[in-house]
Amino acid sequence: MTTVISLQSPTAPLDRRGRPMHDLRISVMDRCNFRCPYCMPKETFGEGYRFLGTAERLSFAEITRLAGLFVDLGVRKLRLTGGEPLLRAGLEELVGDLAALPGVEDVALTTNGILLGRHARELHAQGLARVTVSLDSLDPGVFRAMSGGYGCPTEVLEGIDVALAAGLAPIKVNCVVQRGVNDHTLLDLVERFRGTPVVVRFIEYRTSATATTGIAAASCRRRSCMPRSRRAGRSCRSRPVTTARSPSAMRSPTARARSASSRP
Repeated sequence: MTTVISLQSPTAPLDRRGRPMHDLRISVMDRCNFRCPYCMPKETFGEGYRFLGTAERLSFAEITRLAGLFVDLGVRKLRLTGGEPLLRAGLEELVGDLAALPGVEDVALTTNGILLGRHARELHAQGLARVTVSLDSLDPGVFRAMSGGYGCPTEVLEGIDVALAAGLAPIKVNCVVQRGVNDHTLLDLVERFRGTPVVVRFIEYRTSATATTGIAAASCRRRSCMPRSRRAGRSCRSRPVTTARSPSAMRSPTARARSASSRP
């Protein structure tokens, strides 16, 4: 007689606050083609910084196997992040493998958008459903100051347009707001996407005694520039590991403050 042991759970695992964990974030690349001062400053991530070698990263087969185990435990949404995930060669292949996993309802991507125009159509064809793009300003000078001197907003906007044409909608745009740096350009960003299937979300940059950077998120729908608090934001820097999160995590101001103070 053969006994079959299944990892399938009738309900998703719960976090310490009793919330079901349906989402899994997967960092596929620790490298990035930007050096945003609030995320990967050049002083730390300069030419001498040692990123993971190719052999040290999880292979696509390993990522797919791990994702499948999480799906068996109740995860339904997968998000690919970095670093900059589009620097990982053949990412479309991974998207196709993940989208084909039984039980996966959604595969999304977070990117700085510079390479999005080259890959959006194939990513969508392989099963990518949604994209979140980091875009801090439409002003070229402000943009370069906040990206560490790399890229320009025109490239990001072109990538967003290609993604929309490919069927990746709605698209979310994340803007980190720094007082005296880009706060005077926010209305231009809102107006640029008014009437489009693009949701602009503002992420507050702040410092604290225990953390170099703290980020709290708010969203701005197309018809208003007044932020509406939703959930704690995340720095675009993430370690190359997989982490599960609750979709309703960190909604309260207290939770946001605690999240910022505990961030390394």
